[in-house]
Amino acid sequence: MRPPPIADTFVSTSGICEHSVIDLAHALMQVHRDCRVQHCAWKQVAYRTLVHYRRLQPPRWSPRERAHLRGVEFPVSAADYSTFTHNEVPVATFEQVLAGLNELANDARHHDRSDR
Repeated sequence: MRPPPIADTFVSTSGICEHSVIDLAHALMQVHRDCRVQHCAWKQVAYRTLVHYRRLQPPRWSPRERAHLRGVEFPVSAADYSTFTHNEVPVATFEQVLAGLNELANDARHHDRSDR
């Protein structure tokens, strides 16, 4: 028989979560290896996560700049000129979500201390 769930319970697993997030990001990058970061929300989140945890360093030059340096013609498609695709999530959205989660975690810790 399972114990009843406690609604006010807050579990923090610092250290474990960071490693699992990195592992998940690596797995997502492998699953979405054929996708482009600009067009796949899953790969975009995984890529930014790996950059955030310094597991991946973004290239210094864009693919267009690298092609120019090598003297190779860069293929152009209409999708490259769209500023916002339906799968692309702006950085501000991630920042808002993280700020909201941080606020919730701080509120939960504050309430936990005041109940004692």
